[in-house]
Amino acid sequence: MIDLHLHSMASDGTLTPTEIVKLAHKLNLKAIALTDHDSVEGLPFALKEGSRLGIEVVPAVELSSDFEGRDIHLLGYYVDYKEAWFKEHLKQLKEARFQRAVKMIEKLKEAGLMIAFKDVLEEAGDGAVGRAHIARVMIKQGYIDDIEEAFEKYIGRKALCYVEKYSFQPEEVIEVIRKANGIAILAHPGLSEVDESIGKYIKHGLQGLEAYHSNHTKQMTAKYLKLAEHYGLITTGGSDCHGLKSGRGLTIGSVNVPDIILDDLKRLKGDRFA
Repeated sequence: MIDLHLHSMASDGTLTPTEIVKLAHKLNLKAIALTDHDSVEGLPFALKEGSRLGIEVVPAVELSSDFEGRDIHLLGYYVDYKEAWFKEHLKQLKEARFQRAVKMIEKLKEAGLMIAFKDVLEEAGDGAVGRAHIARVMIKQGYIDDIEEAFEKYIGRKALCYVEKYSFQPEEVIEVIRKANGIAILAHPGLSEVDESIGKYIKHGLQGLEAYHSNHTKQMTAKYLKLAEHYGLITTGGSDCHGLKSGRGLTIGSVNVPDIILDDLKRLKGDRFA
């Protein structure tokens, strides 16, 4: 059993990278991928714990892009996360997230929700601050009951206090992943709804589709398995778990992802990270 889409406290998850690996070991997973948003800071800890416990940890990242006002996420597997230029790129994305959070909290205050930025930073810890951290502070202060309510009423794309973030086009993000020697995968395509652009993304280096995902129906999974075969792409999958009681994604290992997927990733990886 494998799970190739997991988030830790290095971005907007509720578990440390080490805790994620320990939980995966407890659940008898063979391999996992840590795919934090715009961050690779948790990878050294996850890789070290994976080596200690005998669980394969795939170094990865999830990067955001924008297409016609929609969030399109790309997964980068086996990226050269130690490369200086790549770390600098992520640093800039982290700063953009910080500035966005400042503006969003200002809007929340104007709406009567007195959220303190220091509380959001404390919630984020060393991770890249994001909307999930704001939502958790809102829950703690009794403004909302769960994360879904926060996004629906206040900080979702069409909500009252939403602030656009600086982002790249999907093609640009794919090229960044490939430049970092990573394998570029379109995350949860059933949510992204950019099927008509997949052919174009392939020209820029897209190599696969995340067919198995906690928010995909059986019909969606079947659709993207067929679409991947049509285009000659590999498929990946995972729970997109953000941790225990996070309200986002299912539990680690809860999505049935075939082990052969990891073999396909390794085939594309070649000798890197051997």
